[in-house]
Amino acid sequence: MLSKIKNTFLIILFCLINVYSLASNEIPNTLFGKVVRVVDGDTIHIKNRTLGLIKIRLAEIDTPELDQPFGIEAKNALKKLVDNKIVKIKKVAIDRYNRIVAIIYINDIEINYYLVKNGYAWCYEYYNHREKIKNAETIAKKEKIGLWAKENFKPIPPWKWRKNKKLKNE
Repeated sequence: MLSKIKNTFLIILFCLINVYSLASNEIPNTLFGKVVRVVDGDTIHIKNRTLGLIKIRLAEIDTPELDQPFGIEAKNALKKLVDNKIVKIKKVAIDRYNRIVAIIYINDIEINYYLVKNGYAWCYEYYNHREKIKNAETIAKKEKIGLWAKENFKPIPPWKWRKNKKLKNE
């Protein structure tokens, strides 16, 4: 009896793994969709005609968390740019939360780059593969834009904010 349950469980698990692999491979490298929700400064939901509702995480950047200084401003900046608009998505990867990690465009404007250059986001160096994004952060810092505008204020990168928050909750 126990062996039969174990085998059934393994078959179900195997099927689920295959369905996940198949689903991630079926997502094209470029797609379009209407932004139906802006979750925060670097996550949106789009509605695609064939694939339905899709979660998108902006690649190579990280914006402040919503409970972090400048988090609401980053979300509002992204919302102003893309909310209720058709965006172009260039898939980079699928992350562990099953979101598409992507570079997004509205018309010919790359939103990932725009957010960093205008001081709403950091270059997420751990995941960044383009010099363009690092240069955008350097420009924003040099010109004291957005996150970098306040004198005597050193913004905390979101990855450190999340780590500190996790340590406090343990």
